[in-house]
Amino acid sequence: MIEHIVDKDIFQEVLQTGAKTKTEHFTLFRMNAPQDPANIKKHDHLMVGVVVPKRLAKRAVTRNAIKRQVYTVANKLAAAYPKEWHVIRLSKVFDKKTYISPSSRQLKLDVCKELQKLYGLGE
Repeated sequence: MIEHIVDKDIFQEVLQTGAKTKTEHFTLFRMNAPQDPANIKKHDHLMVGVVVPKRLAKRAVTRNAIKRQVYTVANKLAAAYPKEWHVIRLSKVFDKKTYISPSSRQLKLDVCKELQKLYGLGE
């Protein structure tokens, strides 16, 4: 099970100090959760945040479809990444000529494949 990152401070910390992994459209920032027992932000499971800028995905339907795919893939991989924080950022627009519908099945499948590749599961 995953938890969504909603705290702006956690987002900033992961984006600034996290290790990067890139694919064609996504960048994964990851870091271990702090082990400080006094830390209020202590978590025992994978926490995931998603950044999908409006300039790269104009329609809310597309942004939400991408976010749902990210959370679905992360949920399947949660056991492999305990006590980590991940922020996945869309870094390149998906071609509008290839994906005519903003929430097409093909877009969802390609996003899922690329996310698996981002985590080292793809070809």
